[in-house]
Amino acid sequence: MDQTIIVGMYQFVGFHLTKYLLEHGNDVIGIDWELNEEKELEIGRNANFSFQKPSSLSDMNVSNEKTIYISWYDFNKRRSVFSVEETEEILLALHSWSMLPNENRPAVVLLYPLGVESQQILTIVEQAEWMKVVYLPTIYGPGQSEESAFEVSIQKKSRSEIEKALACEYKNDAIFIDDLLASLPQITTLNERIITVKSKQENQWSLCAQLVFHQELLEGLRGNSEIDSKHQTFVFEIENHTTPEEGIALQVQHGNH
Repeated sequence: MDQTIIVGMYQFVGFHLTKYLLEHGNDVIGIDWELNEEKELEIGRNANFSFQKPSSLSDMNVSNEKTIYISWYDFNKRRSVFSVEETEEILLALHSWSMLPNENRPAVVLLYPLGVESQQILTIVEQAEWMKVVYLPTIYGPGQSEESAFEVSIQKKSRSEIEKALACEYKNDAIFIDDLLASLPQITTLNERIITVKSKQENQWSLCAQLVFHQELLEGLRGNSEIDSKHQTFVFEIENHTTPEEGIALQVQHGNH
């Protein structure tokens, strides 16, 4: 049976992706360094789901029937809990998979945030020509990382905390999590190796920002739809079925529970 392995399955994008695949009848193996009992209760009883420790990554029995998502997008949003040791475990696994014959190698998809530069990751992208890289703008919705600017503001943190989060925020675009997931299966089957995801509608981040930040913070924060030239090899436009008003309302509702 085809299997999907999700590295970072208890994080924001990783967890939503896990639930999405399970709801569509997929067999999913989840891997994470953080255990989350609440999320485990939500999906742990699904017969198609199993959890494995990160230490098993390099030795995992993989094949061309498996698809592996590495949600580095989430890890960058949760820098405080993603250590050098954890990074090394992923790098060792990537090296292990690179040694497999092409016909036996799993399909590996690295989800990576726009606006974050890492020489280590850039080197991996350049060397691992067998791996697909999907660059993501700001992804928002219920369960967004606590360090993300929208969530920090929704939780009414201090102005200094909001400004700190904004300094790390990608402000040119935002996509609601469900809209991303609806397109991700198509994105990962494209022939292109490096893909940048973009909203079809314009000003999505700015429209979201107007709903969560005080007016005085909005000055100078307006993003644009420009994509850096190094991310223009192939751009996949996602239809924004969820409006910023609907998406932010769902995120606020989730935070109030």
